[in-house]
Amino acid sequence: MDEEDYAWLDIMNERRQEHAHSKVPCEIFEQLMDRFEKESYFESQTSGSVYDPLIDEDAVCCICNDGECSNSNVILFCDMCNLAVHQDCYGVPFIPEGQWLCRRCLNSPSKPVDCVLCPSKAGAFKQTECNRWVHVLCALWVPEVHFSNPVFLEPIDSINEIPAARWKLTCYICRRREGACIQCVRTNCYTAFHVTCAQQAGLHMKIETYQDDHGNSTVKNVAYCDIHTPADSDVTPLIRRVNDESDAEDGKKVRRKSILLDKKLQQKLKKKFSSEAGANAPVVNIPYIKQDKMDEILNLVEIDDKEEFFERLKAYWTLKRQARNGVALLRRLQVSHTRASMADDEAVDKDQLVKCQRLRHDLERARLLVELIRKKKKKKKKKKRKRG
Repeated sequence: MDEEDYAWLDIMNERRQEHAHSKVPCEIFEQLMDRFEKESYFESQTSGSVYDPLIDEDAVCCICNDGECSNSNVILFCDMCNLAVHQDCYGVPFIPEGQWLCRRCLNSPSKPVDCVLCPSKAGAFKQTECNRWVHVLCALWVPEVHFSNPVFLEPIDSINEIPAARWKLTCYICRRREGACIQCVRTNCYTAFHVTCAQQAGLHMKIETYQDDHGNSTVKNVAYCDIHTPADSDVTPLIRRVNDESDAEDGKKVRRKSILLDKKLQQKLKKKFSSEAGANAPVVNIPYIKQDKMDEILNLVEIDDKEEFFERLKAYWTLKRQARNGVALLRRLQVSHTRASMADDEAVDKDQLVKCQRLRHDLERARLLVELIRKKKKKKKKKKRKRG
């Protein structure tokens, strides 16, 4: 039991005393909550209603856009929205046991959030000191923004230090004056774009390390527009600007820059500003127990007016599970699903290992057979030479 449980039970006992009913001890409360958790878990396992998001083995981190990982920097997947992030990119120094939820699913599971620095509603979010939301990617690239804790990368601060001129810039990709844009690092190029728009458009964005005049290593964020993309860049922008000439009213030629978007980028931007929030809405696993099991649990206790108390306790347990985004209240049930999936993976690996061993054995037998045939032909040739 936690403080919330004690407070709820005290309120219920006060109401029961007003109606001349005996108090419900903490032992009965814990017994019923324990049975709720276990029966709900068994029901979800037998019916297959456990929400298990599909994990893409080729998924990339939505912050650095890289799929490479190591033992100390693995890619984590949110158990609700399936967000993929590196430990270092999202500020998770230790892999938690059991389910892992991103900050958005943990603090705002049902309400969509908006980034202060860009119009995108999807991605890896963290909160600011004033409880507003910002993409980790945006916080890394907007020069004036910083992290209060560089290890956990939260909270995000210094939003008020962004100059007014940056808030007035218009993104040339989505053509919106919303949030704070960054600009091309090329001298005399003032092309502005949102960080998330630039990532989706495939612009050249690199974090480079160089030596300053004193020999110290300095990190610099380098982002180019599509026109000034370096020749040796390993990315190809999905956006292209061309110069068009048209006749003006006075008969003179006027040059205008038109923007050509790749079909992939058009689909991304369409999804970004339309159904993006709904498509990435977290899924909460609502606990369910069959009525016959509920009757069995009800018969376990003997207290006054137990039917009413039982219904109120069931409603309290359901609301508490929903507030925890469907995560089990018992710690051992949180990790059991993970262990079961790991056991399934181990069984698959064992089967694959046995098949590989059999294949290797068959290949070795085939190699020996070919070697015997080759030696036999070689002996026949020698005998023919001796006879000749």
